[in-house]
Amino acid sequence: MLWKETEEQRLMGNEEIVSFLRTCIEYYSPSGEEKEYSEFLARFLEKFNFRVEFDKVGNLIAQKGTGKPTLLFVSHLDTIPGMLPVMEKEGKIFGRGAVDCKASLAAMVYSLAHYELNENDEGTFIFAGIVREEDSLIGIEEFLKHDIAPNFAIFGEPTAINQVCIGYKGRLCFSVKISTKTGHVACSWQYGNAIEIAMEIWQIIKKLCIDMTQQLFPPSNDQKKYFYMILPTLSIISGGTLNNVVPSECTITIDIRFPPGIISHDLASKIHNEIFKFKECYFKNENKEFTLEENEISKIEGFEIQGNEIIVGALRWAIYNTMKQKPVLIKKTGTTFINQIGIQYNIPSITYGPGNPRLEHTDEEFIDIEEYLKAIEIYSKFIFKIFENYHKKKD
Repeated sequence: MLWKETEEQRLMGNEEIVSFLRTCIEYYSPSGEEKEYSEFLARFLEKFNFRVEFDKVGNLIAQKGTGKPTLLFVSHLDTIPGMLPVMEKEGKIFGRGAVDCKASLAAMVYSLAHYELNENDEGTFIFAGIVREEDSLIGIEEFLKHDIAPNFAIFGEPTAINQVCIGYKGRLCFSVKISTKTGHVACSWQYGNAIEIAMEIWQIIKKLCIDMTQQLFPPSNDQKKYFYMILPTLSIISGGTLNNVVPSECTITIDIRFPPGIISHDLASKIHNEIFKFKECYFKNENKEFTLEENEISKIEGFEIQGNEIIVGALRWAIYNTMKQKPVLIKKTGTTFINQIGIQYNIPSITYGPGNPRLEHTDEEFIDIEEYLKAIEIYSKFIFKIFENYHKKKD
């Protein structure tokens, strides 16, 4: 298996490669409107002998090659809503999705398309363009039903050109609805205030997460401490009807990010038990009742791999040989598809892509063209190295 040198690309210049990225960004593809963009990618991959299909929710799945190892390349097709003008200036391309994450996807697809497989080579590429990453789990949940058996996975999302993400936190997101009897605020002492009860429940959950963090993880003063913290956020609160009526309903939504090693089911059970104990105490002390309705929105386990995995070594080699910089291994405090992919297939899985992650979901999104071009080279060298290392280890 050979990594195809870019002499042909040098002769024709980089315009074709940059034009491919620009076209990707020009396709406006907010969640639920990815069809035209995905069809453009499908046509491109078919030109390079990929077998292409769409599943029932619109995920694009393209495959090429035979045998092991099977490398799964994944990125998402959608962006947040909000069209931005696509323009190129000062060596950068601006536009919605330029960072999150069309530069990563375009670099992935272009490198895969131009990687030369010889007749006797053994190995398989699978590229998956997932729909609706920004607004739901519909795309990834459907993709995980496919009968594939990858050996390694890499998710295309901005990490910065010399950084490799090897860990993500898990996510537990749920809502709690409190209902009480209502009455006039002039005699508010007679009624339970649903909003106030919701705030007490929030404080209980917050304290539980702080206590668990202190018990399970040693204190740290560096930036990595946030990866090892159980961090709850009160993200939505709604309640009340009129300013002279004691609120009889309140719903709060809480999003908790937790490190690998915490089991989401165990965390959810602890929270449920603490809420139930509070409910009993409230009735005993206040002689007032309220009802609870809990609704689970999302539950994803944390995921991380060791830095000495073959896939990490291959990407670090590719970055160093392209950038002449020592690659940095990072762990992110967010949650992404790589959690589900790594756990579902029980394989080493990482995230890598060009661009500044701080520009995600902003109106200032841009990608440095040179960084995009370097990312294509890095992905290509990565493929070459991981295939080489896999077959050496196998022999």
